[in-house]
Amino acid sequence: MALYLVRSRYTSTAFQGMLAAPHDRGEAAKVLFKSLGIKTHEILFSVSTGGIVCLLEGTAEQMKEASMITMSSGAFIDIGSEEMISTKTMTAAMTSAGAKAAKYKAPHKK
Repeated sequence: MALYLVRSRYTSTAFQGMLAAPHDRGEAAKVLFKSLGIKTHEILFSVSTGGIVCLLEGTAEQMKEASMITMSSGAFIDIGSEEMISTKTMTAAMTSAGAKAAKYKAPHKK
């Protein structure tokens, strides 16, 4: 399972609902994520973008399902997710890629 940073912006209709019936919308998101087998690390509200920011752990397939379900609700304008890796994992990738790159000859180079 991978770690994902997910950002979603609320619609104006969603904000109208927030004013009409204030409650923690993060709880509903946690229930959805759990039902899909996604682990929730954090759910935050971004004052700067008027959206929700989540740190989640799951598979690409689970993230796509969550995206389809939440977008079908009409509460969000868009959803973007980024797969995140640790600096330790990135260092291992650098080492591995460096060794392989030394053996690769680009077609446009002699």
